[in-house]
Amino acid sequence: MRGMRAIAMGCVLAGMVGEASARPAKMLKGPYLQDLAPTSITVMWQLDEIKPARVIVTGPGGERVQEVAAARISEATIDGLQPASRYRYRVVVDDRSWEGQFATAPPAGKDVPFAFVVVGDTRFGGEQHRRIVDRVVREAPDFVLGSGDMVDDGSRQDQWQQFFDIEGPLLRDHVYYPAVGNHDRQGRGRTADTYRSYFSVPEEGGTERYYAFTYAASRVLVLDSNIYSFALTDQTAWIERELIAARQDPGVRHIFAVMHHPPFSISLHGGAKDLRERWAPLFEKFGVSAVFSGHDHVYTRAEHNGVRYFVSGGGGAPLYPKRPRSHPIDAAAVQKFERAFHYLRVAVTGRRVEITGIRIDGTAIETTAWVEAAPAPAAPKQPVVPAAPSQPITVEVGAPAAVAVVPVVAVAGTAAPAPAEAGRAAAMSAAAPAIPEEPGRSFLWIGVLAVAGLLGAAVVVVRTLRR
Repeated sequence: MRGMRAIAMGCVLAGMVGEASARPAKMLKGPYLQDLAPTSITVMWQLDEIKPARVIVTGPGGERVQEVAAARISEATIDGLQPASRYRYRVVVDDRSWEGQFATAPPAGKDVPFAFVVVGDTRFGGEQHRRIVDRVVREAPDFVLGSGDMVDDGSRQDQWQQFFDIEGPLLRDHVYYPAVGNHDRQGRGRTADTYRSYFSVPEEGGTERYYAFTYAASRVLVLDSNIYSFALTDQTAWIERELIAARQDPGVRHIFAVMHHPPFSISLHGGAKDLRERWAPLFEKFGVSAVFSGHDHVYTRAEHNGVRYFVSGGGGAPLYPKRPRSHPIDAAAVQKFERAFHYLRVAVTGRRVEITGIRIDGTAIETTAWVEAAPAPAAPKQPVVPAAPSQPITVEVGAPAAVAVVPVVAVAGTAAPAPAEAGRAAAMSAAAPAIPEEPGRSFLWIGVLAVAGLLGAAVVVVRTLRR
């Protein structure tokens, strides 16, 4: 009897194993897109069991097939693609497949119009998060910047699963560049190991917690603003090196930065003093076009020393109130505040930047637009002063070439026209006063005449005394 029971149990177990192996794989996360470049892109996904897969890409240049080894979180980099081209892709596991599409980036330095979205602080927003994603999908952005706090607790796998479930339709067809927020970290050491395992960012920062990439004629810095990490030490030197290199690159017209904590805010957390003191001066010195952040769950537009700062923390987490008493620096900088679930749409056309805050219902909070002046040409060794300049000329020694900005306007719900005087302002900023020619000879004759005058006066005094 026992033998028969053992045989029966063995048959049941064998059947269960056979059923498990025959069961089709389930996609937990993805597929989703990472690390966009002109000739390559990375596709990532996670299955409910570890299995090998195949990625098939179709588009310009024909079909490409890449075999991917089994891994807990799979990653495939497809290269040899054509810039600014659209492709379709499939992830195939056994007899199942999941499809998506993407467009490669334009060549670095090519001046073409593009648009991207900034969204952050989704956390456990649920329904609000889902509605924001639905709106962003309709925007069809070229890429998405995340301002941090994707989840409420970086160690909770269920929260990461919720994030990818909601973001799935967006991340399948659009590349997402995340900044790490304070809630995305985990453990007593406040590491970001789970965050790092789910994203494959450009390897230009060396840490995966801060990095940079180029899209068309713009350079984007994604920063780690968490004060209790190494972020505010060696990262500051890296930021300065990146900004110097960007301003020396003739193909870079705009520089954008995104991080979780805002340098200026009048909401619950307020502006981060360390960032104002360490990073804001660098943003000003090198003429960063705009800085995006989250942390405070509101919309805020601020301006300080010529740099525009946007707080976009309305991705789904509960909204925050305005602080009863804000720091005077924050209060002076902030020009617009609204408690609203929202995202930012950023459109770049030539030297014009247009940023619109869009509420969850699709209405606009406001549109802010400006035109950045062209880099000033190198001044001649001995420039000539105009005979009668019509406007004052300002010369700023040691300033970066592309810092000059011609503001347009910030009007609620409307875009502003570009000014006709942008070229004139850029040309004027390049002018400099003339250097007098050969001043040494004039001083020599003045000295001779002065000596002669003194000798003559001495003779008169001597004669007077002798009388």
